[in-house]
Amino acid sequence: MNKIEHPIQSLASLVKASIIASILAAIILLTVVLPAEYGIDPTGFGKAMGLTVMAENAEQAVKPTLGSCDERTLLREDTVKLTIPANSGLEYKFYLEKDAVLEYSWQTDGAMLYFDFHGEPQGDTTGYFKSYKEATADKGNGSKSVPFNGSHGWYWKNESGKPIEVSLKTKGNYQVIGLR
Repeated sequence: MNKIEHPIQSLASLVKASIIASILAAIILLTVVLPAEYGIDPTGFGKAMGLTVMAENAEQAVKPTLGSCDERTLLREDTVKLTIPANSGLEYKFYLEKDAVLEYSWQTDGAMLYFDFHGEPQGDTTGYFKSYKEATADKGNGSKSVPFNGSHGWYWKNESGKPIEVSLKTKGNYQVIGLR
């Protein structure tokens, strides 16, 4: 014989499930969404997991109108702080037109990182990229006149067991693409 649940029991189960769902949603909001989207990290979990870097760069990330020079490619200077998560890599890029010069300096919080400063031609679908400098270091600086229109920037790889902070300063005629 089928047992019919009493409406009061169903209502109690619904209220209990709603309360649990609300608590879980609040936890996810506080630990993941706010740090990643808005840089608000009341628990510190977002920074520990490297989520706050997404919010820090969201304001600077500009989807470029590739191949067109406008007010976003006028001479500019930017500073960005990035967190490279433990045992992970991160790529940060700019759009530059051929022969544009990018001046840069970056440094970590003292830890060593593998890096590859490189460029990818606009419109290329083969996976080709040109490395300008590749090494393991805790800082780097210089300037580069890029050989083609496209995205240019750094890939940093953190092989340590803890996050590493990078401060990157740039100057030139470029558009910020940001994290990739």
